[in-house]
This record gives sequence, C-alpha cells and structure tokens, in this order.
Amino acid sequence: MFKFLRDRRRRGLLKNDFPDHWIDILDERLSFVATLPESQLQRFLDHVKVFANDKKWIAAGGLDEVTEEMRVVISGCAARLVRNLPLDSYDRLTEIIVYPSSFALPDDRREILGLAHQWGTVVLSWDAVRKGIAVATDGHDTAVHEFAHALDIEDGVYDGIPKLDSKPHYHDWVRVLGSHFSKLQKNPKGSVLRSYGATNEAEFFAVATEAFFEKPKSLKRRAPELFRQLEHFYNLDPSDKG
Repeated sequence: MFKFLRDRRRRGLLKNDFPDHWIDILDERLSFVATLPESQLQRFLDHVKVFANDKKWIAAGGLDEVTEEMRVVISGCAARLVRNLPLDSYDRLTEIIVYPSSFALPDDRREILGLAHQWGTVVLSWDAVRKGIAVATDGHDTAVHEFAHALDIEDGVYDGIPKLDSKPHYHDWVRVLGSHFSKLQKNPKGSVLRSYGATNEAEFFAVATEAFFEKPKSLKRRAPELFRQLEHFYNLDPSDKG
C-alpha cells in the first residue's frame, strides 16, 4: 500500500514542470550537469524533482532553514548517482538533515562532515557539500559519499553491497570489490582511491563511488574490473560523459 501511494505521488510530481530557476542553480553549482548527454538529462531532472519534493528537509546546528538552493543542490548530488536507475532507488531514505558546517556527535570530539543512518536519514554539512562540488575531479565529495551509503543501506544492511540485479552480479561484486578492498588495505598510497576506503567494506564502496564519478578515467584505467562493477550497478559510464 505504501509503495503504491509513493509511486502515485511521484507520478504526480513528474507531471509538474521543472522550475526554470532550479535549472539555473544546477548549471551554476554542479559542473557535471553540463556534460550530461540528452538521453540522461531528463532522467536526472526527474530524479532531482522527486528527491527534492519527496524527502523531509531539516535544518540543524544553528542553520535557520534549508534554503531552496540547498535543497536543489543536494538533490542534484543524490540524483547524479541514480539518474539511470528507478525513481524508488532511495526509498528507504526519508529525511535529509543539513548543518551549516562540520558537526560532532555527543561524547565524540571528531568533526563530522556527513552521516548516513540505517533508519533512513542522511546528515550533511553544507560547507562540506559546497567544498565537494567545488573541486569536481579530486575523488572526494561528501554528498556523493553519503548517498552511496544510502544506496548501500537500501537492502537494510550496511556492508558495501547495495541491491543488485542477480545472483551472478552479487558473486562478481563480492569477488571484485573484496579483492580491491584488500589491495587498498595493503597499499593505500598506491591506489586511485582515498585511503579512507580501507576502513571497512561499506566505506570502500562509498569511496569507490566517489572515484567512479569524480575520477572515472583514472579508475577505469587503473582498476578496470572495479570500474565495470560500478558501471553495471549505476548503469552508466561517467568516463564517457557526465
């Protein structure tokens, strides 16, 4: 019943025109949008529209409000990953909490830029989001990282294995990503991936996703098997366009 209602709401959202000023925001703030082929652009905009209107947006940490620009930019970051996937790809994710800058958890002094929780929440630092999209080729993007976690958690388990389309794909995924995870642990300085990916399998998938979208040509050249697994999952090749 809930899925039926969500699908009906999305169909209603898709009937609405995409706001022209949202396109201006996306063009100005997200450099990859200009590179999207026409075949992907409309799907991307559909995802942006649904995500921006379908999730609950919460300001925190002294932020007065989640502005329209924040909502559109963050939705664009989320849509970047799933633009060739179904509109229900983030179904488990229900709310986005936005802090103005880095934040800390109770009894923890570490500065945190983003979090993805199993109960359907992504928490983001707006400063970190802006910094991630300002340099589009360094393989470090907080929003991409956290939305990769959100996709990982869609099956209910935070383990670096998102919902895949077949048992053979699961087998290949575990073999290939497991192998590259072990390599990163042994030699983090010699990898195209950030060393943070060696933390655990879930972080490896998120870091690999960052590289896939921000350093696709380098990843494809230096880790072709890993690239192919991500290409299969995301159903696109960002080394070509986008």
